[in-house]
Amino acid sequence: MLRRLFDSVEKKHVSPHDLRLIRRKRHTASDIHAAPPTREQLSHMAGECNAIDVSEWQGRIDWERVARHGICYSYIRACVGSRYIDKQFRRNYREAERHGVRTGFYHYVTARSVSQARRQARFFARTIAPYRYSLRPVLDFESFGRLNRDEINRIALVYLRELERYTRHRPAIYSDSNNAVNTFKDRRLTRYPLWVAAYGVRRPETGNWGTYSMWQYADDGRIPGIRDDSVDLDHYRRGLVIRR
Repeated sequence: MLRRLFDSVEKKHVSPHDLRLIRRKRHTASDIHAAPPTREQLSHMAGECNAIDVSEWQGRIDWERVARHGICYSYIRACVGSRYIDKQFRRNYREAERHGVRTGFYHYVTARSVSQARRQARFFARTIAPYRYSLRPVLDFESFGRLNRDEINRIALVYLRELERYTRHRPAIYSDSNNAVNTFKDRRLTRYPLWVAAYGVRRPETGNWGTYSMWQYADDGRIPGIRDDSVDLDHYRRGLVIRR
């Protein structure tokens, strides 16, 4: 997610200031060596499972080959902001499920106010409502513009509560380790499972959460069936599967 934030359509919804911040973040993320953790480093994880997260940046994925590679879960980007729906969202869901990869959806949030947070949460809920997904819906809020920390936490909390109200599933939150430790300081956010991104480390820092449900440990993975771009690699731990 950190490298592939906006395409030409999405850029219409952010300010020039935000785009400069995103470009700096994109450059920083791509410069990190993203060596996958060893089996020993992952041995503490209960129910270890390989996962990926994808969007239109990966093009037309051959999900049969992905499934044969041992991927059991995939988070699929559904939408961005309050209007944009990922071009591969529906196909990725249909083909992943057809080949036995259990799915969930994430939403790249661009809200700059509480009212925008509510509107974007409802947009995400409507977008994914027709689909039967296995993993908790996820808030991906990582570009903050000129918001201060209190505003960021308020927007995140309002969004998560609104999303839970409309989907009737407790959502999760995606964050890199830095923001999990230094930005998302409101302890009420820890009610929502953490999907953390941290590359080139033995174990990610998780701030007030103290643990994580999934760890995105690389953003430059290569998986059979994905030709158009590298892909984010994740290890699932626990707490994201919806119990119906």
